[in-house]
Amino acid sequence: MTSNTPAGTAVRKATYFLIAVTFIFLLRSLWTYPIEHSDAMQKSYYAAEILRQGDWGILLTNHHTLRWAAMLPQTGLTWLLGTRYEVFFMLPLFMFSAYLVLMVFSLRHILNVSQQLLLWSLLFFETMSFHTSNQYSIAGLGVFCAFAGVLALVNQGKHQNFGVVLAAVFFFIAYGAHVTYLSFAAGGFLWVMFFQKNHSKAVVFSITIIFLMLLETLAFNQLSDGQLSWGRLEALASGDHIGRNLDYVPVNFTQLFARWLALPLPHLLLCLGFITTGIWLAVQKKNGRPVPHLIECGYMVGLSFAVAVTFAVISIDPLRPMMPLRLRYLVPFFSFAAIMTVYMWSLIAAKQPGLKDSRKEFATILVFTLFLLIVPTYKIDYFRSKFDAFIWKSDPQYTEFSDMFANGELLLTSHRGMAYSMIARFKKPVRIRKREEGLSAFELSPAHLCVKQLRKSPLYLNYEDCSD
Repeated sequence: MTSNTPAGTAVRKATYFLIAVTFIFLLRSLWTYPIEHSDAMQKSYYAAEILRQGDWGILLTNHHTLRWAAMLPQTGLTWLLGTRYEVFFMLPLFMFSAYLVLMVFSLRHILNVSQQLLLWSLLFFETMSFHTSNQYSIAGLGVFCAFAGVLALVNQGKHQNFGVVLAAVFFFIAYGAHVTYLSFAAGGFLWVMFFQKNHSKAVVFSITIIFLMLLETLAFNQLSDGQLSWGRLEALASGDHIGRNLDYVPVNFTQLFARWLALPLPHLLLCLGFITTGIWLAVQKKNGRPVPHLIECGYMVGLSFAVAVTFAVISIDPLRPMMPLRLRYLVPFFSFAAIMTVYMWSLIAAKQPGLKDSRKEFATILVFTLFLLIVPTYKIDYFRSKFDAFIWKSDPQYTEFSDMFANGELLLTSHRGMAYSMIARFKKPVRIRKREEGLSAFELSPAHLCVKQLRKSPLYLNYEDCSD
């Protein structure tokens, strides 16, 4: 048994946290399905290439590989576990499980058991969370690091400056996963400046972020042999995706809200809960009433990201968005919106005499959860189609394909995820020929000792035969 000393308490908390993360990991793995998104597959492929060639310059390949906060751990996992298809799922599943448990555990002193159950349900079942756990997406990593940064920033212990530096490190790692996630750090800075009015902490926070970005710039400058003087930001600004972004049809100001207006009802309700919390926070601030720091800071971090992702543009005249107006770019926001919605529910429940009975509140939360999560967006066959535990049965399904590929036989497949899996797993040069729409032919290259070079990227399935 662990003692009641601070060290013993910390060990118990860490043990409970890891047990909970493991449980959520295993439970959510039952909802896995094949990863087929090309951008997601690139990270796994290039992680294997880094190990195969021993060349960290591969990180400079494109804006996906530049996301070092995702590439480095994936490379480590590939080194430990190999290039089995199941390994592709490990990092997104773990980060999803980690941020879910971290959020619920952190709010246990603010929410009662029924309200924690509601938060768990919202985080686990809301539809956009499937992007963070079933595709090789960096959203889960960004959300975990951003929330860990919030926790470090609101630390009221003896070593507050250490907490500020640690918060800056977490926010910087989130930025390492996706450049737009730097807006999380802006939210933390605004909270320190305007809610805490602590200018010294704001200075320490800013200096730490700037210092870390300088280190990143030096690292990428070194990797590029001095060609990228401004590091990752220069690489992003000069990348091919910038040219593609400039091809977007110009939009007007109101169209920047299109992705929000296209949200299904449950997510619009979460947005409403978030907006309501903001109004309540403003009133409390005006009247000088205390609010949990975790709620204040979490709100500012979520709000900063929402504003940044809405108004991220690549040109003003004509007005062009930096990213396509797609819903998936909003994914990280809804974890913070879920927290604020549940917090507002806790305030409403506390003022309703009929909901003070825990059984009544539990029943009300159950009805609310069913309405919010299932009725508007989920069809009955949704759970049947996604509840396929692909991660647990992918190897038997791939065995025949693997054997044929290993023997150098010509294969036809319309399953891009399967193709990438085999290319990464067997680490052999591959020639890919277009046969007809939806089908490609895969065969081993005759130059078995030659390392294949990508002509564009795995996105286009164009491999250059280096035997020439």
